[in-house]
Amino acid sequence: MKISVYGAGRVGVSVAYSILHTSIADEIVLIDIDKQRAAGEAYDLFHASAMFKYCKIYAGEPKDIKDSDFVIITAGRAQRPGETRLDLLLDNVRIIRQISEEIKTYAPDSIVINVTNPVDVLTYFIWKFTGFDSQKVIGSGTTLDTARLRSILSQHCGVSPANIHAYIIGEHGDSEFMPVSNATIGGVLLSDYCADCKVRSQKPCIDFNEIVNEVRKAAYKIIEKKGATNLAIGAVVARLVESMWKNEKRVWTPSVFLDDVYIGYPAILGKSGVERIIQLKLSPEEEKLFEYSKGVIKSAIEEIERAI
Repeated sequence: MKISVYGAGRVGVSVAYSILHTSIADEIVLIDIDKQRAAGEAYDLFHASAMFKYCKIYAGEPKDIKDSDFVIITAGRAQRPGETRLDLLLDNVRIIRQISEEIKTYAPDSIVINVTNPVDVLTYFIWKFTGFDSQKVIGSGTTLDTARLRSILSQHCGVSPANIHAYIIGEHGDSEFMPVSNATIGGVLLSDYCADCKVRSQKPCIDFNEIVNEVRKAAYKIIEKKGATNLAIGAVVARLVESMWKNEKRVWTPSVFLDDVYIGYPAILGKSGVERIIQLKLSPEEEKLFEYSKGVIKSAIEEIERAI
């Protein structure tokens, strides 16, 4: 199996390193505008491959993505001092357009996973620029947010994250939320599970709003302390690739095409990409939150479309 990774920064290298741990890749290509850095990272990763399955790892040119099963995009640039948000967005859209053209030319049969933020907005433009079926283009979406949610709930509830079926959906950003009406632990509604704890302890259980707020602020907290988030998203993307390659048909919350936007939502992923989007039954209040989140993404898309 061949994987190409655009971007040899912290996130791209973390993705490649995590993929090595899955022992599913036969070939990994790193592509970056900084060719020296890409070559150094590829050489370092190649030595690490001796601890897992042998994997051909090298820094390449766009033409080297030919025959890739997956193309993962982590490329983009950070905001410069005094620059507007729109200026940054437009520049990253230009980068994404070029990468999309290269994917169309050299890897037209690949599944594309975008990680570059704002992930929902840029995944939409990758879909537009490549012209691929939306089944084959996804973003990392709220998969990491959902993982953060389950790890935090696990601490509070004293149960393995594997037995917590709760999602963060919506924009990968400040408008994301947890649909409590669909959250369960061991088949029991999370709200009922927590109510039972309150009865037993005679004190309030966890505050769902506080938990979701902690999830929303997690990236800011990590960036403040170490400058970037990279390890968890690397693990998440590697697991998405492994899950699809092994055709596990597992439910994740990637950014998928729904109601004319890309947005984080539960979907079954398999070897062909998005096999089915799960239709959640949201409460009226949750429907409003979801519509608002879609609106945030649509507004950003429209702003960019007016400017390009």
